[in-house]
Amino acid sequence: MSEQMKTPRKWTKVLLIVSLALNACFIGLIIGVKLTQDGMRPQRAPSAQGSLYLRALSHEDRRALGKSMRSYHTREMRQMDRAGYENALVLLRATPFDPEALEDLMEDQTEASEERLEYAREALIAHLAAMSDTERAEFADALEHALKRGPKRKKQP
Repeated sequence: MSEQMKTPRKWTKVLLIVSLALNACFIGLIIGVKLTQDGMRPQRAPSAQGSLYLRALSHEDRRALGKSMRSYHTREMRQMDRAGYENALVLLRATPFDPEALEDLMEDQTEASEERLEYAREALIAHLAAMSDTERAEFADALEHALKRGPKRKKQP
């Protein structure tokens, strides 16, 4: 019974990390679009397909990568992330509103997100490089299946 209780908690942590990474990617995408419209810097291609690679991995492989991400994204980093959002709340409620300060904060958040994304990408590539040819071919088949299936959609109530 206690082992059944621990498993969902571990999955919850993995899903939380993946969710945080995807949320950070979304924030980065919004900022990138804004900066591109202002002509400040070219827009980089978003890594929107990262979740397909994760879906194509086996349960054990996702767990291993999740463990690696948890060791990289420390408690202190998560506390800094939370503090950044709390600072955003202060900036959003401030009168007068300072859009430059919020933009600076969001740029910092985007940089942190990009660092995590880069680590995750490197960890995935290292994991794939360690696979045998057969395992990598099976992964490619699973990736192809996930690509054909398309994104998961929430059912409407």
